[in-house]
Amino acid sequence: MNLHLAEAGRTLIPRKDDEYGLLSPAMVLMTFIAGLVDALSYLALGHVFVANVTGNIVFLGFALAHAQGFVWWTSALTLVCFAFGAFIGGRIIRRFGEHRARHLLISSIVQAAFILAALIGLYLLNHYSAEPALGMGSIQVSSQPSLNFPTARHIDVHHLMLIVLIAPAMGIQNSTARRLAVPDLPTTVLTMTVTGIVADTSAHGHEMSKLGRRAVAVLAMFLGALTGAALQSKGHEDIILMVALACLLAVIGMMLAHAHSTAAWATARH
Repeated sequence: MNLHLAEAGRTLIPRKDDEYGLLSPAMVLMTFIAGLVDALSYLALGHVFVANVTGNIVFLGFALAHAQGFVWWTSALTLVCFAFGAFIGGRIIRRFGEHRARHLLISSIVQAAFILAALIGLYLLNHYSAEPALGMGSIQVSSQPSLNFPTARHIDVHHLMLIVLIAPAMGIQNSTARRLAVPDLPTTVLTMTVTGIVADTSAHGHEMSKLGRRAVAVLAMFLGALTGAALQSKGHEDIILMVALACLLAVIGMMLAHAHSTAAWATARH
């Protein structure tokens, strides 16, 4: 147990000679963000995930099979917007990918800009619209399955705006995490992380399971989802975005001091 607790501690507060340095706690914050915004998107924007986009492929299949409560074009829109963000992330990699700290700094700034735009948009729509910007009451599912845009579900401009702005932000995050490749901290889909805990324990014993490090990732996403769901249930979607933005600002702050660092963790992996 002490071994796993020490491993978890080193993930959150890495040693100076750690191979991944501040990238590990940064990825933990990104994982928390993923849980946070997925709670918002699933509970307030209909059945879509803006971070764990694998779910949207499944939801798209449900919708095309006329499963009640799912609309094909919302899942498709989320996938397209996420892909757009991944494209932006790829361009950032092309320009800044040779230095990991600088890469994460720039990608986090761009990601934060999308989240800030969503927050500003939500504020403006709340203050200049006759109806509240969010709330599942404004999403009405037809009792008759249909792929027709007007009758399948009414999703207003508020929901579309948030999907169009948050999904690209998470596409940027995923492309960045993929490039940085910090072990056991992918920031979104944790299926392989959970599998690794169990399979490695079974194959090599608990000392080789990396339970401490992997548990931090699982706990971060869980706490993000819990926080997001709790805030959304009280109608505090704006606070969800503020918390996500605060996490990104923390990452930006960590990376800003190392944008020109020659430390091993900050430079590119070859």
